[in-house]
Amino acid sequence: MALHIAAPFVGRDRCLEGFFPDSYYQRMDLTRICVVVNAAKPGAGHAQEILSAWARQRRIETVLLDKPLPPDTATAACIVLAMGGDGTVLRAAAWVGALGIPILGINLGSLGFLTQASIGQLVHALEQILDDDFAIEERMRLLYEANGVSGTVLNDLVIQGVTESRFCELELSWGDGVVTSYPGDGLIVSTATGSTAYSLSAGGPVIVPPAACILATPLAAHRLGVRPVIFPADETLRVVARTPVRLIADGDPAGHLPRTAVVRVTRAAEPSRLLRPATAPSFFDVLDEKLNWADSSPRENGA
Repeated sequence: MALHIAAPFVGRDRCLEGFFPDSYYQRMDLTRICVVVNAAKPGAGHAQEILSAWARQRRIETVLLDKPLPPDTATAACIVLAMGGDGTVLRAAAWVGALGIPILGINLGSLGFLTQASIGQLVHALEQILDDDFAIEERMRLLYEANGVSGTVLNDLVIQGVTESRFCELELSWGDGVVTSYPGDGLIVSTATGSTAYSLSAGGPVIVPPAACILATPLAAHRLGVRPVIFPADETLRVVARTPVRLIADGDPAGHLPRTAVVRVTRAAEPSRLLRPATAPSFFDVLDEKLNWADSSPRENGA
């Protein structure tokens, strides 16, 4: 199995093999699939049966994961299969962390931004991986640290108030100066991957992965002039809490912080690696499906 690192898939007949040195590519024979599954999703049991039957035929070991992998886990000849929705992919990405194991997302519901195939396409997607008909997208993660609370996220870190109204006051700094203050419901600090998640619903821009950047999107700011800002990927953002706040990391509670606490957000050392079979929908196909991005219906002259 060939691991094409960094570049998004452009079609097998247009792959960049030969353009990059041989060291750019890695090869391995797939021997183990680690499975992260959302058992509450309809069809989860059926998807596991399909996977088990296929893996037995191919003599590939399957291991069900219900917690993070130890940092000394052997990762050669291994992929992670996340079966559920985007939340399942986020959980799998957090669990394999810095191990660099590529993740294939299988959607058990509607089309997701992070999943690459439906349950009906599961076997075909796995066969494409065995046939080297795939690529790996490296997706930047963010590292956050504040008052002993730390972690990494693939989508976003949300900083919001702890009161019932969620109101808080935050101050964002970058480099040697203050960018602005945010009185309102909080601030979303996200990656390009997370730009189509909570940030988008708060008025943030669509950023095409695997672009590397840090996006700061205000939540219901009480100042009309405040807008989302995109920062360089390798900078450090500092968010000072002028009121008590809580942190939510990729949708999960990450801790509470007192007034005057400083949250530092920067690029994480290791990215998440997402497997893309050749037949996976493009980013803009997914936008069209989920958000009605493109209206391709014909229009009459003058309409």
